[in-house]
Amino acid sequence: MKAVYIHGFAGSIHSDTITNLRKYYPDVEWCPLEVNHLVDESVAKINDFIGKNPDIECLIGSSLGGFYVLCADFNGKKLVINPVLNPMSSLKKAVGINKYRGRRENGEKEFKLTMQDLFRFKAFKPKDTPKTVCHYTQHDPNLGEDIKREYQKFFAHAEMTPHLRSHFTDEHYIKHKLGEIFQK
Repeated sequence: MKAVYIHGFAGSIHSDTITNLRKYYPDVEWCPLEVNHLVDESVAKINDFIGKNPDIECLIGSSLGGFYVLCADFNGKKLVINPVLNPMSSLKKAVGINKYRGRRENGEKEFKLTMQDLFRFKAFKPKDTPKTVCHYTQHDPNLGEDIKREYQKFFAHAEMTPHLRSHFTDEHYIKHKLGEIFQK
């Protein structure tokens, strides 16, 4: 099986998440893609990678990476983990200089998020599909306390499961809960 992992806002492909995915699911060929805060560049990068790799069976995205996965042109299995559904409001507090959490391929350590960058999100609409699974935390300090209600409104098809203990994927979640997606 070949799966793509898309990290969240200010993330990196050099993270504990990728390390744990490879550790607990060594039979999966993991293809982590490093994206950025620019939605058009990030979604285009994902779509380009999918187009060049037709054997991909699953897209997984966490937080803002979940939004990108929901916007990607992919008809296969999707797992979104605490996906951002309203990036213009969720990311508004991050306008300004932000530090990356982890080493980036291009060596950058920080980036500037502008209001203009946020307005670029208006052109992108996340899509729910019958092959979408949403894992989330019940109370998310990053996305707001009403996140479950937002997910229930948005996802008509997705299986929704409150598996996470916090906004971020941790080793326990990856080891014990993430594998369910590969068994379906």
